[in-house]
Amino acid sequence: MNLATELRTAAEKLRKHVKHATDGPWVTSTVWSPRATSTSAVYSHAHPTGTVDSEVVASGRIKSGYGGIRNPWNAEYIALMQPAVGTLLAQLLEVEADVVAARTAMDGTQDYAADYGTNHLINIARLINGTTEETA
Repeated sequence: MNLATELRTAAEKLRKHVKHATDGPWVTSTVWSPRATSTSAVYSHAHPTGTVDSEVVASGRIKSGYGGIRNPWNAEYIALMQPAVGTLLAQLLEVEADVVAARTAMDGTQDYAADYGTNHLINIARLINGTTEETA
């Protein structure tokens, strides 16, 4: 797969997930469960507080000691990566795909086509696409 296609594939995957995600902005809350079975949660401010639509994800521990994520920083990170971030990242990947395609058409090679040789965006695209090939 060429670099431009990898970038476009990642952009499309992001757009698909953003389309189906709860709209933002997202915020976090610490222990919200009446019985403290969750240690952190992410909510959408786009929906009325306390509604099912406002709930994005909850993480924590079950009192029996099984399952769950105990780290509230996970919820904070998830809230930072709300759909608006995904939308803008998809746009950035698409713009980079256009640049890569133009550079490749100009000289017939993909050398230094992505990020002027830094490959940051292609590495992000590969992480999103689930491919393991990473460039330096």
